[in-house]
Amino acid sequence: MAERQETNAAPNALKHAEGDGKAIQTKFGRRTEIVIGRGVECDVVIKDVKASRKHCRLVRKEDGFVLEDLGSKNGTFVGGKKISAPANLKADQTIKIGDTIFYLSN
Repeated sequence: MAERQETNAAPNALKHAEGDGKAIQTKFGRRTEIVIGRGVECDVVIKDVKASRKHCRLVRKEDGFVLEDLGSKNGTFVGGKKISAPANLKADQTIKIGDTIFYLSN
């Protein structure tokens, strides 16, 4: 997986790695939310059999990001803990969906 670069700037992209280990980056641009899952209709499509078709949603707020599970079968994890309600994200936290790990980057 690509190395994380620590900065004080607000994150503007979501990064993860597929099975081949190459980092994939999705920039937010002007979007306020990104839906992650296996379904082709998602903004970030992951090839993870443990992910639901529409697994979770990452929403940009004025003061940061909020992650919401969309009723997935296997759950969404932030910092190693399964979330049951929308979770505010901190810069150093990881998001795990199945075997896929995400992080916010600049």
